This record gives sequence, C-alpha cells and structure tokens, in this order.
Amino acid sequence: MKKKLRKDWEQACNAYVNELLRMWELDSCHGFWIGEDVGGIYDYGCGMFTIVIDDIIYCVENGVTRRQYIGWQEYCCDAAEFGFDQPNLKAWMHGCPRTSEKMFKMLRKLKANLDAAIREENERARIESVNGRVLSDADAPGHGGL
Repeated sequence: MKKKLRKDWEQACNAYVNELLRMWELDSCHGFWIGEDVGGIYDYGCGMFTIVIDDIIYCVENGVTRRQYIGWQEYCCDAAEFGFDQPNLKAWMHGCPRTSEKMFKMLRKLKANLDAAIREENERARIESVNGRVLSDADAPGHGGL
C-alpha cells in the first residue's frame, strides 16, 4: 500500500510540475527535483528558479503567471535583505501589504552610504593605529578635526 501511495504521489507531483511548465511555456528538460525527492523542491535549472510543491499546486490551481511568481520571489529577496517579513505566495497574490520598490531603492542607497562610512572609519582607525595616534571625538569626520 505504501509503495502505491508513494507512486501515486510522485505521479501527481510530476503532473502538477508538467502543467506548471506548460502554463509558463518552459521546456521540461531543464528541471529536476532536488535530491531526487519528488514532491519536495523543484529546480528549473540554470539558476532560473526553485519552487516547492505547495507553490506549484497553488500556481496551477490559481493561474499564477511566471511573471507574478518571479515578482514574488524578487520581493522576498528584497524583504530578506532588510529583515522585513516575507509573505507567502498566496498572501502575495491576494495583495498583502508590501514595501514599495521606491522604498527599497532608498534603503539600498542609505545602506550603501552607511557601508561607505563604516569602511572609511575602519580605514581611518587602521591608519591611526599604525601611526600610533589616539584620536578624540573632536578628530572624527564632521567635528572639525580631520
């Protein structure tokens, strides 16, 4: 009985993945189940995308387009970069609250400026430690010192 259930499960999973690939007009020869675990994570290959079976089923049953799915994945990457909550696919498709692309751009710019300031401070401190000079707060950039 267990073998039959496993076989039925694998056939259903493969049928869903084949339907998804048909919907998204993708060639099935590139993809594979990671670790040969049918019903786990499907990797389309070439670094294009991975997708779990629950999302495969949701996409097929709800007509989610490839563009919508990739948009959700990109949003999740952006959200993860800043420690924001990452919505599941169903919530995303139902229009859950989300951070705008404009806000992500602004945050990236702020983060780049902060990273540059940290690098500059590390470099300044390294140079000063080599020279053996101890600086006061007044010597820090923006305080009229250095």
